[in-house]
Parts: sequence; C-alpha cells; structure tokens
Amino acid sequence: MEFNDVIKNRYSVRKFTDEKVSQVLIDEILETGKLAPSGNNNQPTIVYVLDEEKIGKLRENSKTKETRISPAAFKSKQAFLICYDKTKEVKRPTDKFTFGITDSSIVATYMMLKITELGLGSVWVGYFNPVSIKEVLEIPDNHEVSAILPFGHIHKSSKPDPSATRKPIEDFRMEWVDK
Repeated sequence: MEFNDVIKNRYSVRKFTDEKVSQVLIDEILETGKLAPSGNNNQPTIVYVLDEEKIGKLRENSKTKETRISPAAFKSKQAFLICYDKTKEVKRPTDKFTFGITDSSIVATYMMLKITELGLGSVWVGYFNPVSIKEVLEIPDNHEVSAILPFGHIHKSSKPDPSATRKPIEDFRMEWVDK
C-alpha cells in the first residue's frame, strides 16, 4: 500500500473479529514504532503488548468514574499500551517542557499507520485514568501511560465514521498577517 493510501484509509476501528493478530505481525508493528524519532534520540517510549487477560483486568477495574476507560479500549482481544520513561525524556531548557508524551505519541502514530498498511485496524484511546492503569497492570512508577492502542482484524461491519470529515485547508493553514 502506498503511503498516501495508508493515510487516507486509516480510520478509528471499533469493531474487530475474534481472530488474533499473529506474533509476526505484532513484531512488524513494534519494529515500525521503534523507528520513530524522539527528542535527542533518547527513545523514552515503552510499549506493553496487552492480551485478553490484561485487557480484561482493565475492563474489570473500569467500573467507577475515577477508573473509567473509554469503551473502545475493550473492543479488541489485543492492544498496545504506549508509555514513556520519565527518566529518559528530554526537557527543553528554556521552559522545562518535557517531550515524553510527544515522543510516545509519534511512536503510537507510526504503529497505527503500520497497522493500517498491514490491513488491520486500530483506535487511539486517550480517555483513561493513568494511575489506575499503572496500579492494575503493575506498571513501574517511572513509566507514564500516554495511550492505549487496541488493534486487530477489522470486522466486516466496521466502516469509517461518515461524519469524521476534515476541516478545509484554509482553516488548517495559518498565514502571517503583516500589521
């Protein structure tokens, strides 16, 4: 699949088949994520591969307002938990901005695009309580959770959301206006 086709064909898949993605394809996706750039090439991103058991633990814990996770996280049998190591993220000296979330988001994006190229589907889940996830899955304190990326074989009834149109380029691109 050509890169532009990958970009145009990717959409948030929320319906998956019960068929598991092979370890070979999971390794391909992880290899692609590993290639993503990061601040100062520190590579702070850590990716946990969640199976049905781990996803079930998250689902069971997601019963209260404080621990709620977007239901999209539970639609697949497999998911990636995208994290970054706070001890390895770059800090901008001028304002102390930290790049862990940025770096891990780039990794997640690379992985989503590879998933699409492989004919699979995924959805970015950002609605969750990271403290709760870290407790349930026993994630180390220095690992911050930035996204959950459920993935799998796309169910035949899954279709792109027709209302998910993009704003016009005029609203996306800004021009400098001389005063």
